[in-house]
Amino acid sequence: MKILSKYLTKELIGPFLFGLFAFLSIFSGILFIDLLKDAQQYHLSFLIILRLILLKLPEYITQCTPIAVLLAALLGLGKLTSHSETIAMRAGGMTYSKLASPIIILGLFVSITGVLFNEYLVPFSTRAFDNLENEAISKETSATIDHFSRDFYSKGQLTKRIYARKYEPKTQAFNKVNITEFNEGKASRLIEAVEMHWKDEEGWIFENGIIYQFLTDSFYSIIIDKGRVQYQLNLSPKEIKQLDEDPEYKSITELRKYIDRFFPEGDERRELLVDLHSKFAIPFASFIFALLGTPLALRPQRRSNAAGFGLCIIFIIIWYVLMGFGSALGRSGSIPPFVGAWLPNFVLAGYGLYVFAKVKN
Repeated sequence: MKILSKYLTKELIGPFLFGLFAFLSIFSGILFIDLLKDAQQYHLSFLIILRLILLKLPEYITQCTPIAVLLAALLGLGKLTSHSETIAMRAGGMTYSKLASPIIILGLFVSITGVLFNEYLVPFSTRAFDNLENEAISKETSATIDHFSRDFYSKGQLTKRIYARKYEPKTQAFNKVNITEFNEGKASRLIEAVEMHWKDEEGWIFENGIIYQFLTDSFYSIIIDKGRVQYQLNLSPKEIKQLDEDPEYKSITELRKYIDRFFPEGDERRELLVDLHSKFAIPFASFIFALLGTPLALRPQRRSNAAGFGLCIIFIIIWYVLMGFGSALGRSGSIPPFVGAWLPNFVLAGYGLYVFAKVKN
């Protein structure tokens, strides 16, 4: 049985590597064509283009490995089935589970590797790609944040809302600030200031402002024109920079902490949770495709490599359509974010188990 298992593994590795390199080449080729347009306009060297493509490879690998696993199952096992080799193996006492174990193990290994890529490699390479591209084509990436806004919650209730016309990281200062404080859902105080800046020892300080204190049926104002007022915002300049950073730059651990720290409630939390769960769901599509492809490949029938490749493309399209549909529903709140991110995996895994039951019987 060990000899047969090694033989099965050998038959799977070839289609897997072929699928991985084929789709990596397609993804990289599309990127290369896009970069050629910039190369003509901004006179990029071939070395810069090559570095940019290499920096994109970790992200592309996590996207292409599920396709490669499905292709390995459909072409590798499908070839053995079309030649009646798997039928002979089962007649010789090899169980269905042992026939399926090499591709299942491969899918699980690739899935775990993909999650590790999303944790340690993809955020770093994505940030490096954007920095190198901006530097190469002389883009002026302004660090200024226009129309900064942020809501603060405590125990599910809105406690504070800040809005600023802009925030300058270099000077660590907000310009034209409006802060509304809430108590039990009602506005209790409003602060308007021309500028609010950060002092390392004191925190946030604002000058030239007005404080409106709301009472039950009236309000009174306090004008600040000469003095300085210290304000507890619970938000440091470093954390403001994190708020403006693309979630793609964050690892799984960083994104989870980021969501819990800055978005305890609201629509943005729900949308970011879809992104977080997708960092697991996309790599684990490799395992799902192994579950799906194995029973499809072991069904007694004669299928050419072209047919297997075509079937692979069909299921990949279905998976991407379901991913877009589930992501949209998760972000809108129609379904939980976890279900939205994992919807294509659940659907295809269910179909794979259905085919598995038919083939085994």
